[in-house]
Amino acid sequence: VVLLEHFERRVRISTGRRRRKRQQEASGAGVVVEPLCLHNWTGMLPSLKGFKPSRVLQSNPKAKSVVFLGEIEGKEGQAIVYLEKKPFNSERAEEQLAAEPAELSLDFNNAEYSVYEMLAKAEMGAIKCDVIHPATAKHIAKYSREEFRFFRETAGIYRDVTLPYVLREEMGGRIEWVYNVLEKKKEADRILCEDSDPKVGFILAPDMKWDQKSIGDLYCLAIVNRRDIPSLRALTPEHVPLLRNVYKKGCACMKEKYGVDEGSMRVYVHYLPTFYHLHVHFTHVDFEAGGQQAGKAHLLADIINNIEMRGDY
Repeated sequence: VVLLEHFERRVRISTGRRRRKRQQEASGAGVVVEPLCLHNWTGMLPSLKGFKPSRVLQSNPKAKSVVFLGEIEGKEGQAIVYLEKKPFNSERAEEQLAAEPAELSLDFNNAEYSVYEMLAKAEMGAIKCDVIHPATAKHIAKYSREEFRFFRETAGIYRDVTLPYVLREEMGGRIEWVYNVLEKKKEADRILCEDSDPKVGFILAPDMKWDQKSIGDLYCLAIVNRRDIPSLRALTPEHVPLLRNVYKKGCACMKEKYGVDEGSMRVYVHYLPTFYHLHVHFTHVDFEAGGQQAGKAHLLADIINNIEMRGDY
């Protein structure tokens, strides 16, 4: 099933608390767009002032997100800017409303039902801003709105079409960032738990989509140490100990770190994946993430059972 999940990204956009605080204090009301960190390590952008959008690649009202293609002043190449409304923090929102209630503008009223437009204070209206620069043709295609179709991939199609494409186009430099994480050249401070065994080991870290504040939005990613498993299609009975280890220790880590038990976790693998190195998604059952649809997400427990039932499943 060709359903590419557009939310899995290698770009981490972050900012210090002091910088965010200064920006919020200066803005007063409205929304906060957090400072940007460019994908090609050219430094921090203090604002979006230098970004000149050329077109909207896609807009998702349900996810409250929009993706722009454009250029950054003084930088070569195209850039992608992804804006997404961050989840509300109920405790902070309650404090803000109690301290200084926001003004309301009535849209309409009917009996006991009223709809207003509210201009929230900056702390309640934060927006997560991701940047990819320079953006390649593949990046642009990935973030552009596409018309999806279900396609049943047989074993023969995988062998003759999909696998040659993956080996030719999706390996090597395309997943160098994964090896940087496994070798702790990057993001070592984000690792929640780790098993260093070369056969059944993995690392588990928060996904870039999670702000690590709201447990209901919990989203973590386990990346296996083995480098010879590009996707779900390559799994055989040989890999069952690895899969069981990821499931057992990953769920135990979620319980220890965040108090979330196995029954509140959704643990799954994507096919087709966004990148071709086996990885497992750990999300809270309350979190509605892109790519959880039937035909795209495959529960890890089901994968294990299917392989044990039939080795070439």
